[in-house]
Amino acid sequence: MTAKKTKKAKATKKVVENEYFSAKELRCQHTGEDGFDADFLELLTKIRIECDFSFPISSGYRSPKHPIEQRKERLGAHTTGKAVDILCSGEKAVEVVSVALANGISRIGVQQKGQNRFIHLDICTQDDFPDYPNYPEEAIWSY
Repeated sequence: MTAKKTKKAKATKKVVENEYFSAKELRCQHTGEDGFDADFLELLTKIRIECDFSFPISSGYRSPKHPIEQRKERLGAHTTGKAVDILCSGEKAVEVVSVALANGISRIGVQQKGQNRFIHLDICTQDDFPDYPNYPEEAIWSY
């Protein structure tokens, strides 16, 4: 008797959204796939409430098929659903960074020059990137 090969059920990502963030702004802008992490959305919502101002998301989840990810040597934090780029500048950017740090966010990117100013926040860890030796779990960088 031979073993039957069965197709693995394709994992489906749960659509996440709430009164502050829509599913549309959190999903991949290239493929339309949902993949944003529900626990990260909860933390992001807490940060949003503490900041007491709205912030548009320019990039949430990114599929590995997204052109930005395709250009990279290895997939980035957005592909885990645990990263976001928040459009903000000046005092609001300072507030987002301050509140994010107070809430345990330890990976922050800052783009504060030119027209498309944003703050990147993510909660990725070594567990999210097992093939990336010494993944920097605490980092602040500029673009």
